[in-house]
Amino acid sequence: MWDQLTVEQYAVMRNAYDEAYLNNVMDEYGARLQRAKTGDPSRSSNLDDDAKRRLIPHFANVVADMIDRDWIEIREPVTGRWDDAEPMTPSQLHDALHDPASWVTTLDGTHRMVMLMRTDEWDRLLERG
Repeated sequence: MWDQLTVEQYAVMRNAYDEAYLNNVMDEYGARLQRAKTGDPSRSSNLDDDAKRRLIPHFANVVADMIDRDWIEIREPVTGRWDDAEPMTPSQLHDALHDPASWVTTLDGTHRMVMLMRTDEWDRLLERG
């Protein structure tokens, strides 16, 4: 399954697999692009905040599609613990996916901590491989 993902889907799923946050996704994406371009596995993302903001609509669609496929789920736990947050309503999902504060961490700390998690469906797909 991993080989069938787009670069964007891979970045999202990698973070979901690690139970990480949306604000890490674009750095993973940028790093994968850099590695593919240079061949250097140690390369990190060179996306600045403006570049990330321009990518938000695209990544919002990617994540929404992956949620629709039941590959991932997102929640916004205030405590940083997945189980402390309820699943999001469709309206909450839309708002979180289109809010730049979900995607870009600012120096002053104004950002949302929207957490990604892979689903049982994703795990079943991997098993079928």
